[in-house]
Amino acid sequence: MMKGTDRTVCGAAMLLLLVTGCAEPNAPADAGGTPVGSTGPASDDTTTTAAAEVDSGDKLDVAPPSDGPDITDGGNGSCDQDVDIVFVMDVSTTMGPFLDQLATEIIFVDEALDAMDLPSDPHYGLVVFVDDVALLNTGAPYESVALLQQDFQMWSSFTASNQQVGGGNLNSTWPENSLDGLFLAASGFQWRPAETTLRLILHTTDDTFWDGPTTANGVEVQHGYAETVTALQEREIRDFSFAGQIGGQCTCEDVTPGWSSPYQGMDPIPQATAGGVFDIDLVVAGQVSLADALEDAVTTTMCEPYPPVG
Repeated sequence: MMKGTDRTVCGAAMLLLLVTGCAEPNAPADAGGTPVGSTGPASDDTTTTAAAEVDSGDKLDVAPPSDGPDITDGGNGSCDQDVDIVFVMDVSTTMGPFLDQLATEIIFVDEALDAMDLPSDPHYGLVVFVDDVALLNTGAPYESVALLQQDFQMWSSFTASNQQVGGGNLNSTWPENSLDGLFLAASGFQWRPAETTLRLILHTTDDTFWDGPTTANGVEVQHGYAETVTALQEREIRDFSFAGQIGGQCTCEDVTPGWSSPYQGMDPIPQATAGGVFDIDLVVAGQVSLADALEDAVTTTMCEPYPPVG
């Protein structure tokens, strides 16, 4: 059954800590293509404190970064970094409302970065994924935020097709290929030197993920969880994820592992890369400002040392 026919668009009013996902045909999966997360309602055994606590009503508490320098007025003069941001976006059926909002608010994010008086203009990149993945603009930074906004709008419209990124077959499964998307962003984008650049990935999904190598929905998933974390850490890239908490076919499964709770004993990716995680459903519902969240991701990590790898 087509993924899009089993779900209504997320975005109704919801409680702060218990958000409703939207049902999809198949259960999430872990390594080797078997389900990730619980097969029933999330409990205290499957949802950790990190997944349940909220910081200031918008940010799930997974090792929040320390307060960064006041870069809006120059701080003490020692903070002088460029900013590279790559958006790694789930473009499956249910993501349309979030991508619409992102297309609207990216201009405000760019204006906020411009007001920080950075050494040079921020660089933006884009990776999109369903079960397959694609690096847009050949990995080069966009020439303008207006062109990036146009691609956001195009991919938002694409979500209604229920297709894979490359076409050819429908998306009929619940998990998506976040890991290959993150790995491709880390390895394929033209990042500026880590010594002088704040490197951020802003990852968006309301799903859990395929853990490769495996074949999922007819697509080769190439990279596994630990390998993806290592790729991000070695390049000093911080991941900020906009992710869900409850979902699955029954709208009752814990989909936090890897984003705001541990996955198979490993730290969530945002925590492992000194980033952060926000509740995507609260953003869609209008309870959290997407622009403010993105600006917060920059201001709290600017000129902060990247944690040692390993």
